[in-house]
Amino acid sequence: MADKQSAIRFLKGALCGAALCCAVFCGRAALFTEEKTPENMTVGEKAALIASMLESNYIEDFDENGLADKMYSGMADSVGDPYTVYLSAEEMTAFMDEAGGTVTGIGIVMSKDENGNCVVSDIINGSPAESSGLKAGDIITSIDGESVVGLSVPEVSALTKGKSDTYIRIGILRNSEPLVFDIKRSTVELNYVEHRKDGNIGYIKITEFTKNAAGQFKNAVKELTARGIDGIVLDLRDNPGGIIDSAAEIGDLLLPECVITYTVDKNGGRTDFTSDSEYCSLPLAVLVNGGSASASELLAGAIQDNGRGIIIGEQTYGKGIVQGLYGFNDGSGLKITIQRYFTPNGVCIHGEGITPDIVVHTDVKDAYGDDTQYEKAVETLGV
Repeated sequence: MADKQSAIRFLKGALCGAALCCAVFCGRAALFTEEKTPENMTVGEKAALIASMLESNYIEDFDENGLADKMYSGMADSVGDPYTVYLSAEEMTAFMDEAGGTVTGIGIVMSKDENGNCVVSDIINGSPAESSGLKAGDIITSIDGESVVGLSVPEVSALTKGKSDTYIRIGILRNSEPLVFDIKRSTVELNYVEHRKDGNIGYIKITEFTKNAAGQFKNAVKELTARGIDGIVLDLRDNPGGIIDSAAEIGDLLLPECVITYTVDKNGGRTDFTSDSEYCSLPLAVLVNGGSASASELLAGAIQDNGRGIIIGEQTYGKGIVQGLYGFNDGSGLKITIQRYFTPNGVCIHGEGITPDIVVHTDVKDAYGDDTQYEKAVETLGV
C-alpha cells in the first residue's frame, strides 16, 4: 500500500469529472451554489471529493496524514465493533511489540504517586534501566531536557521508547537529589508469567498471553516441579487475553489429548485447537474474575469442560471473539473481528463469560495477605 501522502494524491486524482456544491453561511444567511456531480458516487470517489474540498477551501493548514488516518479509522469504527480498529504505523508498532512480549526502550514500569509525580515503580531484570542505575522510587522529572511535569504515565512511557541503540537522557529526583542518566535503548523482553513455591503448592500467574508467555509458563512449570510440588494454582485474574495460539500452547501442557477450543468464521469454517497426550497431570485450580477475558476464558473454559481442574473466583468478562491482524506496507494495520471461539462443549461465552465451579468474591488479587480466592483454591486442591 502507498504511504498516506500517496493515498491523498490518489483521492485527489479520482476527482476527474466531479463538480462542486458550495454554500457560504454567515449567521442565518447562506449562499449556496451547485454544479452537477456524478450520480451514484462510489465510496472512493466521495472520499476523494471531500479530501480535495478540504484542501482547497479549509481556511487553516491541516495535517494530510492525520486526515487519512482519521478516514481509515472512521471506516473501521463504522462497523460498530470496539475490537475492529485501524492502527496507525506508530500504534501498529506498539501493538506488535506488546503482542511479541517485548518493548524497545529502557525497561521501566511507571506509576503516579499521591502528588501526581511520575515514579519508577519497577525495573525489568536485565534492562538498560537496571544496568544504568535507575531504581524503583525514582521520580522522573525530565526526558531529553524537557520537563514531564503534568504528563500522564502513557505519555511519559511513550517518550522512553524509541529505536534500539539510541540514547535517552532521563532526569530524576532521588531522595530530593537531582540526577541525570544517559541510557541506551534496547529491546527488552517482558515477563508475563510470575511463579513461586508456596509450601507444596506451585503458584503461577499469567498476566497476558503474549508470544513469549507460553515459553515462560513452561519454564515456570519445569522449575516448580523440579522443586517438588503436589498441585498448581493458575492465576488468570485480570488477564485481558492475548494471542490464541499462546493460550492453546499453554493448554496443551495442562490438558490430556482433547479439544482445547475451536473457532468458527463468518462462512462457517471451523478451526480446532487440540492437545496431545503428554501433559502435566498435577491437581489444578484456576483463579478467574471479571477482568479475565478472551484467551483467559478460552483456557479456563477448556480446563472446565474437560474436567481437568476447578475454576474458582468470579464470573469472567465474556469476550468470545477473535481478531485477525492485517499489516500494510506503510507500517499501519487493521485489526478485524474474524471468528467466534467456542469451549470444547460448544459454548460461545461472548457476552456471558464463564461461571466458576466455586464462586468466591474478593478485592485481593495477588495471592498475598487475605486472598480468599487463593485460600479456597489451596483448600480445594487438598494436597
